[in-house]
Amino acid sequence: MLFLFVGAVSATDSINVSNTEDSNLIGDNVDTLSIQNKLEISNEDSISETNIVNSHDDNLGDYPNDDVLNANIDSNYEDNNEQLTSNGVEADNLSATSSSSDSVLTVSSSKDMVGAASSNQSSTKSATPISTKLTVSDTHYGKSATYFKVTLKDNSGNPLTNQKISLKVNKKSYSAYTNNKGVATFKTDSLKVGSYTLALTYGGSSGYSSSSLSKKVKVLSSAVGSDLTKTYREASSYKVTFWKDNSVLSNTKVTFKVNGKTYTKTTDSKGVASLNIKLSVGKYTVTATNPYSNEKVSNSIVVKKEATSVKAKSKTYVHTNKKGSFTVTLKSANGDLLKSKKIIFKYDDKKVTKKTNKNGKATLTIPVLSKGTYKINYVYDGSSNYYAKSGSSKIVVADATTKFTSSLKVVKYNDGSKYSVKLTDANGKALPNKNVKITLDGNTTTYKTTKNGNVKIPLKNLKPGNYVVKYSYLNNGHKDHSSGSNRVVVLKLEAKISAGDLTMKANDGSVYKVTVKDNSGKALKGVLVKSTIGSKSYVYETDSNGVAKLKVTNGVGYYSVKSFLADPIYRSNVLSKHITVKGTKFIAENSYVSIGNDVSYSVKLVNEKGNPVSGKNVVFNFNGKTLKGTTNSNGIAKVSLGVVSKGTHTIKFSHESAEGSAKIYAINKVSIKNILAAAKTVKSYISKNGKLPSTVKIGDVSVKTADYLYIASKAIINLKAGNKKDISFKILNNPTSPKDATDLGYLKDYLSVAESVVKTADSKGNLPNSVSSKIGTIGYKGIVSAFSKVLVSYGKNDKMPSYVAIKALSGSSSAISGAMNMKNTVKSLAEYLAASKNCEVNNEKIKNLVAKLTKSCKTEKDKAYAIFNYVRDTIAYSFYYNTKHGAVGTLNAKSGNCVDQAHLTVAMFRAAGLATRYVHADCRFSSGHTYGHVFAQVLIGDTWTVADTTSSRNSLGKVANWNTNSYSLKGYFTSIAF
Repeated sequence: MLFLFVGAVSATDSINVSNTEDSNLIGDNVDTLSIQNKLEISNEDSISETNIVNSHDDNLGDYPNDDVLNANIDSNYEDNNEQLTSNGVEADNLSATSSSSDSVLTVSSSKDMVGAASSNQSSTKSATPISTKLTVSDTHYGKSATYFKVTLKDNSGNPLTNQKISLKVNKKSYSAYTNNKGVATFKTDSLKVGSYTLALTYGGSSGYSSSSLSKKVKVLSSAVGSDLTKTYREASSYKVTFWKDNSVLSNTKVTFKVNGKTYTKTTDSKGVASLNIKLSVGKYTVTATNPYSNEKVSNSIVVKKEATSVKAKSKTYVHTNKKGSFTVTLKSANGDLLKSKKIIFKYDDKKVTKKTNKNGKATLTIPVLSKGTYKINYVYDGSSNYYAKSGSSKIVVADATTKFTSSLKVVKYNDGSKYSVKLTDANGKALPNKNVKITLDGNTTTYKTTKNGNVKIPLKNLKPGNYVVKYSYLNNGHKDHSSGSNRVVVLKLEAKISAGDLTMKANDGSVYKVTVKDNSGKALKGVLVKSTIGSKSYVYETDSNGVAKLKVTNGVGYYSVKSFLADPIYRSNVLSKHITVKGTKFIAENSYVSIGNDVSYSVKLVNEKGNPVSGKNVVFNFNGKTLKGTTNSNGIAKVSLGVVSKGTHTIKFSHESAEGSAKIYAINKVSIKNILAAAKTVKSYISKNGKLPSTVKIGDVSVKTADYLYIASKAIINLKAGNKKDISFKILNNPTSPKDATDLGYLKDYLSVAESVVKTADSKGNLPNSVSSKIGTIGYKGIVSAFSKVLVSYGKNDKMPSYVAIKALSGSSSAISGAMNMKNTVKSLAEYLAASKNCEVNNEKIKNLVAKLTKSCKTEKDKAYAIFNYVRDTIAYSFYYNTKHGAVGTLNAKSGNCVDQAHLTVAMFRAAGLATRYVHADCRFSSGHTYGHVFAQVLIGDTWTVADTTSSRNSLGKVANWNTNSYSLKGYFTSIAF
């Protein structure tokens, strides 16, 4: 051991020894420590070498600093049986240079060399080795092994490379070498989660002193998480770090289980997996599972109630004699807007509950109040997840301080017009430089008023139609707020269409052409034309030359063509022309024949205009045979088919390019069972549709309704006589002019009517138009309906009924036909008979007039006609928007718009005891313009019947002044508020 003396000894260092948890683990050189381990420094400076080791683990927190043994060299060392890390290993080389008072001792290391030098670079040999320290941290559980990382550094914090370190745990020893970071990794047996005492030893080298360390470390779980406390809806997540042996478990799917549900998440590069927590208020246990080690970690999650806020304006202004609104916004402490929550409002001795919308807003409609200031309280009672909150504000009812002035504007499409609105104060003084919001066609724009208080809105590219313009200044509830609305009507541009008649042959590729030009004669491209050929309509577009071309694929015939512009920008008059597709065509029908008789079949050959074509050969194909016939002067060609077997047969016929086919049904007899089933079908069809079917299926054969009536009549005759045998089929002609069904009452002697039907059919070959009876003349349609009821009753009760009601077909007697008339589905009609605002049903003048008009009327229909005709013919039409007079005012003024005429019509109908409703729709009038329109529907029988009195061309049940095929229905109402 070498001693280095520099100057006089003036100070000594005492030994500081750290306690460890294992007193049996002592450094290798403890026994050799003596008074010789002393370093004296001149200039009264003293050096104390201390091996200080701080163990730190981010995952565990702070542990006592006595886990590492610190030893100082002191000549007064006394053995107190404390564990010691010795730095007393003799150094191979030590050099020192003495100089003036500013001399310093410099120690450096290079491999096994330790050098000390002063500023004059002279040196002598030194024998002091460099002290070292060992550190170790807690680790995590490994399924197959446990890994400890031990770090070896010198007293300057430099890592020592390729140094052998020994570790002892659970009575087993291990050794490992440090890497370039001074870290030695030990792989031990797999240790359970818990605390263990490690004994670490570094034997030192020629340049470094030896070190020893005894430390209690923890083997932690391979899944580490913490308890979580949060408020409801607070954005928060539960995090767990997962380990795989000595490293984190990254990019791996792991599971969490909470509140009965299992979630799968993936760890990040640091082994951390997160689960967003969106639970209701309560306490929960969450368990995470490490898929590698199968270890589980459980923590508690506490979700607390969240605070809320209810905010509103401190003052909300409502104009005198106007309704207003008051709005509060409900939010959570985290800023979430709370929807579908109940807010209780209390004001002016009223209590109203409203729910918040998706934006957290609850809006209360303030009725008309007297001038003054009202306190309004609002309360949110809270829930299981949110705390309650309340507040109060003031409602100030005062006169409006500002107002808008505007008027209806009617313009043509893109004529350069602007819509003007003026903002003034209550006294009419213009308010310049104010921001006004304008909403038009779904778009809201802010404009600034001019010095005259005007705002002018360009109407460029606003398509033809009827628009509502809404305008507002400041927000609703502001003391200077003002708002209003009016209308802009944009008319279509006039255009001219032209076309000629077209003559062609079937499928020759011809096109029907319509030319469209504006009023200056310029061809219009891309304009939509609608043409109706026969019963089919087509919409097609003009080309660059303004010509719309429609390929005609109709068969032979003479067709009327009606064309007009169906374009959103342009309108035109209706143009009527004709298309002639030259050639011939057949008129033929399916035939019903009896088995066992010779059968003939005939067809009629006509030209494009339906005129018979004579002297032409027609080829027939039937059951594999080819037959020929020649048309007579009536265009009819007839061939004999002989006796036809039972069943359904197809017959084909042709002449040049004209061809066709038909069915021949050969039947013998029909059973009572099949007749009764057919009767049930017919009765159901009439009840549902209010008319007769064109054909009736008896068994597996479809026959004409006339043939059905003959069979039904014979069945009634036979069943009355107790005869249930099959009935022979007979082919008959339809009645020449069938009469309608009417309400006649109850017929007992229906057998006589059945016998009359059969007698006429057998003698004349066709069904009668009507039959006389004891209760009056029964029309053909009424007989079909009545006899179906008789047979249905028999099928149900197995006996013939005593009588049958002779009634009009459902809806055909009292109902008025028309596209705008519909069956009633309303069960309670009280509201449709009551008075309402602007519909003064109980007004004496209206009641007296209705009584006078309906004095001689016997039916609902008669009353409806009398009232409708009076309003239509007496009340002149006047154009304006919304209600101006109401029913009584309109009667006095003798004029009104559609709304006021509807008020009067509804009031008079209701005064006559007729249920009536308002109808609101957007209608395209014969002028080509589309407007919002109001009219009435009166209930006659079971049918709501249209009653539009605004045009002399209209009649009860029918509309002529607007297109009933293309209107846009807004709804049916018991009253109209506008």
